Amino acid sequence: MTLPNSLRPVTLACAVALVAAACTDQKAPVADSTVAAITVPASAADTVKVQGRWSDSVTATSDYQAEYVNGKLVVIEEQMLFTDSTTSARAYFYNAEYAPTRLSEHRALKAASGNSTPTMLHAFLNVYLSGYKVDSAIKTVDLAAKPVQPYDIDNLRKHEREIFARVPVTYVPPRTNR
Repeated sequence: MTLPNSLRPVTLACAVALVAAACTDQKAPVADSTVAAITVPASAADTVKVQGRWSDSVTATSDYQAEYVNGKLVVIEEQMLFTDSTTSARAYFYNAEYAPTRLSEHRALKAASGNSTPTMLHAFLNVYLSGYKVDSAIKTVDLAAKPVQPYDIDNLRKHEREIFARVPVTYVPPRTNR
């Protein structure tokens, strides 16, 4: 029910590349079933990634990965699969005080068309924050700039708070001296 692992990096890389190309003139910066897995990089450079999953059993399934540098949360990346087979890739970046600094989303949406086959639209939203205050926001739909509506930001921030509540802000390695 989730995106194949081989498509996740491709989807996120495409989203980042398209958003970067579209945003070069902007300021850079309920039921729960959680499964955790830890990935330690080969260089062991104080970076740890913790994976998890949750589902509300009705509308969506979410696979996420929290990345910690020196034991502190810096980013949560999330892949969502909705019941209508549409997807969303989100990333939430945090500062040293765990306040969000940037929220980004790439959504693949089905849109009605003149014929009976729906077309896929790709919507990108980047929100830059200072503390909890929005500095700027950029939205594109199929590479065309669109006005950012307050509900666009509210929905993304609401979901960021939901996923942030599922992830510890600090990483403590498991004990190995048993």
